[in-house]
Amino acid sequence: MEVQDTGHLLEEIRRRLQDSDRDGLATLLIGTHPADLAGALRELELPDQVTILRQLPREEAGTVLYEMDDGSRRALMEALDQSEVSRILDQMPPDEAADVVETLPEEQASRILHEMPPAEAEEIQELLQYGESTAGGIMTPEFIAVHEEMTVGQALDHVRKSVTREGVFYVYVVDNHDHLVGVVPLRRLITADPATPVHAIRRTDVVSVTADTDQEEVARLVTKHHLLAVPVVDRNHRLLGTVTIDDVIDVIHEEATEDIHRLGGVSADETIFDPTGKVVRRRLFWLLVNLPTAVLAATVVGLFEPSIQTLAALAVFMPIVAGMGGNAGIQTFTVIVRAMALGDLTLANTRKVLLREALIGLANGAGAGTVAGLIAYFWKGDPLLGVILGVAMITNMLVAALAGTLVPVALKMLRVDPAVATGVVVTTFTDCSGFLSFLGLATLFLRFLRPS
Repeated sequence: MEVQDTGHLLEEIRRRLQDSDRDGLATLLIGTHPADLAGALRELELPDQVTILRQLPREEAGTVLYEMDDGSRRALMEALDQSEVSRILDQMPPDEAADVVETLPEEQASRILHEMPPAEAEEIQELLQYGESTAGGIMTPEFIAVHEEMTVGQALDHVRKSVTREGVFYVYVVDNHDHLVGVVPLRRLITADPATPVHAIRRTDVVSVTADTDQEEVARLVTKHHLLAVPVVDRNHRLLGTVTIDDVIDVIHEEATEDIHRLGGVSADETIFDPTGKVVRRRLFWLLVNLPTAVLAATVVGLFEPSIQTLAALAVFMPIVAGMGGNAGIQTFTVIVRAMALGDLTLANTRKVLLREALIGLANGAGAGTVAGLIAYFWKGDPLLGVILGVAMITNMLVAALAGTLVPVALKMLRVDPAVATGVVVTTFTDCSGFLSFLGLATLFLRFLRPS
């Protein structure tokens, strides 16, 4: 299928709908990738979305629904008949159907599952029992397993007869009790002698996860071991399903988006399509959480109010120290939080990383402090003011480096997500440290400074 520009696709769809050109619309939809179509659908009016979805084959309609954002998908599914939705879900891979059902209100989800064939509905309900962000929640129950005593020829016959909507990368090997005892890459199975027993060519060092393994850990394992799929087993090591590479890509995208949002004090699942009122409530909460830290910084400034009244130039330069420290803190904790998410930062190497970041903070502080000090000197004609500004900036950037490293580590040890709270805490440190160091030094040497 051809990948199309969303704007051009939207224009073509609208033109065919306006002209009532059903044949032309059908031809356009057949040649359009479901992901592109999902992006265009949410820009259309709801009745037009319904018209287009009804023109699609059920399997493709299911893929389009899966690709849509939660809000648009929920509105579209409410506009369709429950029986239509059930028939579409019936044609979807079980894991994707479960993801779609999970976003619906409980009553609507129950009605839709009731309309589906019992076997398919039961399969989806089993997947829904697992946590949303676990291996069980993202796995597909469709996989190919062969008995360890089979020959390669028998295993290939079994593969040919197996019906699965998922790509087959590996053939899993089980024993008499369905325990996972090995894996054979499909290429190796195809190229082996048909008379060879499967157990002779299997790999026994299988990387597997349990159903309750966090999806982020699953993604890390797949990335580390360069896998195309990872098997999911129960506590008795019986095979339950697999997590394939396309699911892992979705997880990586989701987790990265979540971390970026949380670092910015935004709800993890916020999108540009969310209702304004909902977004205001969520963002206001985080702004109010930050308010006490701003008051604390203002309190530090208030301690030096007489000095600021005596030398107004202090009010000009103190935001520079706090702002540069805040920027340095963001640089540090962004790298640290991401390293923690990737598993690169451990307790064993924390001291080494802390020393590295401290040296970086001192070096950057010296560079930025020198430039800022020269600006202060040429602007106000006072070399001492420039020196005080430079020293304060070095101090604050060192504090930013230390806080940006230690705060996320401490939060992790306290079982608090570093991506959620690090920004607030580090900003508090850099604001207070910046104002305290600059205004404190200025107050100490106030009688030697030139009045404005």
